[in-house]
Amino acid sequence: MLAARTVRKFQKSFGFLSILQGQTCKKCFSTTNTSLNDKVYELRTYSIHPKDMKQFMELSNQFMGIRMKHSKLIGYWLSEIGGINDVVHIWEYDSLGHRAKVRQALAGDPEWVGNYFSKILPWMHRQENSLMKSLPGIPVLESPSNGVYESQAFVSTKGKDETASVVKNIQRSSATLLGSWYCILGYESIGLMLWHHPDVDNVVATSEKSLKDSGVTVVHSRLLLPTPWSPLK
Repeated sequence: MLAARTVRKFQKSFGFLSILQGQTCKKCFSTTNTSLNDKVYELRTYSIHPKDMKQFMELSNQFMGIRMKHSKLIGYWLSEIGGINDVVHIWEYDSLGHRAKVRQALAGDPEWVGNYFSKILPWMHRQENSLMKSLPGIPVLESPSNGVYESQAFVSTKGKDETASVVKNIQRSSATLLGSWYCILGYESIGLMLWHHPDVDNVVATSEKSLKDSGVTVVHSRLLLPTPWSPLK
């Protein structure tokens, strides 16, 4: 069950007013019998001091190749709307054990720590992360072309299979659903959809703030612009 305090904490973090008052989310991505050997995805959000954004981007462009040798990067974006001076990235791991090994290897890499991570730490005033798994039957896709991206955080009154069915049937003209996940650690009752759009205008024209009578409600969205090193352009 999605506790009211969880929703309030999530909404406060992203700075928007509640649209869920009085709504009860009864199942919300039950993780019963979830295998620890399935692929997991880590959603990371860094908030960068505005004065440091330029050097953060330059240094990241120089050294992100080191990080990408350790595990698969799905995408890395600048948040244009829905969060200012934020960078958002999604990483894929074969399992939680694989993630632990990657983190250990990075911590022991003097080039990564000394030339990159130790330098960017003072430039960040907040870091957040959540571990996610894909909703059943929804693959993680490559982008069909260059464009812009949109993340939609949502809550659901349904279980994983029913939620996946709703998400797969969302129709948005010229938009491509690249993946949809549910959180297993972090904001555990929050789901995420990642969309590709040919341009910014298509994001607005096809915006889905709520899905009437579907049990799925979008609570926050971001317009995302890909960084130079992002696999999704």
